[in-house]
Amino acid sequence: MIAYVVAVPLVVVAALGVSGTLLNDVPYVGLATAFVPWFVVWLIVAAAVGAVLAGYRWWRGRGWFAAALTVTAVLAAVGASFITARMTTAVQAAGADVDLVDMFGIGSAGSAPPDAEATYATFEGEPLQVSIYRPPGSTQASRAPVLVYIHGGGWVAGDRHSRSTELRWLADQGWLTISVGYPLSSNDRHLADVTQSQLGCALAWVAANAHRYGGDPARLSLAGHSAGGNLAVNTAYLAAAGTLPSSCGGRIPAVHAVSVMYPAVDPAGMYHNPDPVLGGFARDMVGAYTGGSPEQFPERYQRVSSAGHITAAAPPTLIIVPAADHLVPVAGTYRFAEQAAAAGVDVDVVTVPYADHVFDARPGSLGRQAFRQLTARWLRDHGQGP
Repeated sequence: MIAYVVAVPLVVVAALGVSGTLLNDVPYVGLATAFVPWFVVWLIVAAAVGAVLAGYRWWRGRGWFAAALTVTAVLAAVGASFITARMTTAVQAAGADVDLVDMFGIGSAGSAPPDAEATYATFEGEPLQVSIYRPPGSTQASRAPVLVYIHGGGWVAGDRHSRSTELRWLADQGWLTISVGYPLSSNDRHLADVTQSQLGCALAWVAANAHRYGGDPARLSLAGHSAGGNLAVNTAYLAAAGTLPSSCGGRIPAVHAVSVMYPAVDPAGMYHNPDPVLGGFARDMVGAYTGGSPEQFPERYQRVSSAGHITAAAPPTLIIVPAADHLVPVAGTYRFAEQAAAAGVDVDVVTVPYADHVFDARPGSLGRQAFRQLTARWLRDHGQGP
C-alpha cells in the first residue's frame, strides 16, 4: 500500500506534465510548458521512481492497476527524457555547454547582491537606479566591456534585481554588468512615451560613469528579457540610428551587440494574443504601457514596435525564443528577425523546443544556462568579450 501512496502522485504529476508539454498547442493543457521546463529533469526521476515502485507491485501479482501504473510511468520517463534531450540539443547546437546536473537546481543561488548601486535620474520624485556587478579584481584602471541589462515584467512589474545571478555570472566572466531600473506603467500611468527616454538617460549615465567601476563604455552591449527585450532592442536600434532620446541629455554611446530572450518586439501582436488563459494578461500589460489598443493608439504602437526601428546600422542581435511561448506570440518575433535580417542586420535566432515564457525563471534551469552561455558567446564573437 505504501508503494502505491508514493508511486501514484509521482506518476500522475510526471504524466500530466509530459502530456501537457508535448501537447503545447492545445488550449489550457499546453500551459504545462510554463512550468515543466523548470523541473523536467526531476520529472524523469519522479517517473523512474514511480515505475520501480509500481513495477514491484506488478511483479508481486497485484493486478491491472499496477500494470497500468507501471506502463504510464515508463512512458512518462521516456517522454520527459525526450523533452529534455530536444531542449538540451537545441541549446548545445547554438554553442552552450549544458550541465545536466545544474539543471536540478541543487545549491543554485537564487539571487546575488550587486557590488554597487547608483541613481542615474529621478521620475515623479522616484529615484531611478542601477545595480552594478564588477569583474573580480577590477579597479578604476580596468577597461572591461560593459553589458547593460533591462529587466522584464510586461512594462508593469519587475525590477533591476531580476536575473542578478546571471549578471553576477557574466561579471565573473569579465563583463561589467549594469542592471537598469526604469519607471513602470500601471492602469492609470501609461509610460510608453516616457520609458524610452529614461533608458536613453541611463545609457548616457553609463557612458559618463562606467570608467569609475572599471568599465569601458566604448565596448557596450545590451540584454533583456520579455518587455526588457523589447526595450533593449529599441534602445540599441535607436542609438544606432542616432535618434535615441535622453531625458537627462548627455552623450549617447554606441551599442555594439544585443542579446534578448523572448522579447516582446511586437506589442500589437502581444495585445491581440489569442491564448484563452494568458491572452488577457498580455492585453493588460500592453494596454497599461500604451494606454489602450493598437486601434486606439496606432502611433504609440508604431513607436514601441521594434520593427519600426530597424536600420542597416543596428547592432548584431541574438534572440532566444521558447517555441511554446503562450504570453508573447512567437510569430511576431520570427517576423521581426526576418525583417531585421532583410535590412542587413546580423541576427541569430535560437529556438528552444517545448519551452514557454520565463522558462529560465528557476536557478540552474536550462533557460538560465542558455542565457548565460549564449550571451557570452555572442558578445565574444562580435568583439565585445573581455
